[in-house]
Amino acid sequence: MEAVSHGAKEAGGLVVGVTAPPLFPTRKGPNAHVDLEIPAPTLLTRIERLLDVAVGYLVLPGGVGTLTELMAAWNVAMIAHMHGQPYRPVGVHASWLELLRPQLEIAPAHLELLSVLGSLEDVETFLSGLPR
Repeated sequence: MEAVSHGAKEAGGLVVGVTAPPLFPTRKGPNAHVDLEIPAPTLLTRIERLLDVAVGYLVLPGGVGTLTELMAAWNVAMIAHMHGQPYRPVGVHASWLELLRPQLEIAPAHLELLSVLGSLEDVETFLSGLPR
């Protein structure tokens, strides 16, 4: 996600990269925009660390890895919500729901845990609402 890292850096953000070097041995470290690297030994540890360090999740179009991360973040939010606990916001590009709705049985209460982002303005609003 170099483009996201680049944009966050340009906006003055601290860019934290949760990487999994053993999965990509030919890569030479994180991308040039990362300020702080948090390496993980496995994919599952990487996802767990992503879930632990974030104050919210912005899920843009992507592949299988992005889908895995979305489902993990959404599931953690659903479980917290079921137990009356606070949960971290999950903002998703509208295309993910177009993919998931026909394939899954999704309760309306679970859909309400997602912020559907269809425009740059939606993304800006979502990001500005995250805790600092």
